[in-house]
Amino acid sequence: MYWCKAALNNATFLKYSSLILVFTAGMNILSCTKKKTPVPTIPEPTKWEKIAGHYKVFDTIGVYLYDMDLVHLYNESENQDSIRFQNFDDEFTFSALQVEFSSIPMYVRIGGGDTLYDSNNKRWKVSAGISDYYNNWNNDTIRLRFNKINYYISDVTPYYACDCKQIAVKQY
Repeated sequence: MYWCKAALNNATFLKYSSLILVFTAGMNILSCTKKKTPVPTIPEPTKWEKIAGHYKVFDTIGVYLYDMDLVHLYNESENQDSIRFQNFDDEFTFSALQVEFSSIPMYVRIGGGDTLYDSNNKRWKVSAGISDYYNNWNNDTIRLRFNKINYYISDVTPYYACDCKQIAVKQY
């Protein structure tokens, strides 16, 4: 009888000790798994950062005209974005405050307001209207349409006005 009790106690002990062993092994395996660290996310560039870059500009039939750079400028104190056009129309460098139009998400503002000086220090007015087709960045291309007028008598230049159309293609 004593032998049966000892065997029963041994069986019970083995049963519980094997459960304890399995539980302990499981806890060790779970505690040894690599802790997941959050993957840093890179913020999506703003639309002005996407637009910024080096462009080749062509006329409407595909003849190369000039190179132009668009530089994204951010004024942190005023929380404003601007684009600086360098060598626009092969003559001008100017900045334009960028504004958002809900109906035209990638609108690029050209000129507006200030008198511009060309490479010969002659005064011009450059401006562009708002259009669904022109002055919008789409698939790395901007179909440019702008008015360019030289009307200052004191510059001693003949009157010139242009409803200009060009195509700027971003280069990578």
